[in-house]
Amino acid sequence: MDVEQELKTASGWNKIYETKFQVNVEEDYIEIFEDLLEKQGFSRMHGRILAIIYLKEVSMTQAELERRSNFSRSSINKAVNTLQKLGYIRKRQLGEGKTLAYSIDLGPDEILLSGIKSYIDYFNQLFGRFSKLFKKNPKLDGLPSKRLKEFIEHLPEVNDKLSKALEEIDKIELVLKK
Repeated sequence: MDVEQELKTASGWNKIYETKFQVNVEEDYIEIFEDLLEKQGFSRMHGRILAIIYLKEVSMTQAELERRSNFSRSSINKAVNTLQKLGYIRKRQLGEGKTLAYSIDLGPDEILLSGIKSYIDYFNQLFGRFSKLFKKNPKLDGLPSKRLKEFIEHLPEVNDKLSKALEEIDKIELVLKK
């Protein structure tokens, strides 16, 4: 038996190898979440925090999140507050102390699709606000900027495309739930 084979059969080596493999897989997973949230307009930190909490499977305390992410407490608080407002993360207080715990109740498909859906919902709200502006003053010729006029003229077309995209996302969501 050669040296490499002996090392592979040694109990400690297998544990080290499995741990390194697990860390590499987790880092790849975390990078995917960083990319995903970055494409939605957030910092990579938001994606890292979301992935770390998701991988924990149970609630994670503030101190654990600080250790695992290497971010400061204030940075984590800002990111978690944003993710909480978007509905990705739940924050709760443990016991009567000041200890906070974070958890995620969403499944992988919901996490991936919710960001896209919230972006489209937000655009639809913007479209509604611009539509109200038109109803108050439908004359586009009086607008101070040619670019603003072009922007407003293209809103209905973009809104239609986004509405169709939202319908497709709903179909995908139904397929994933089966």
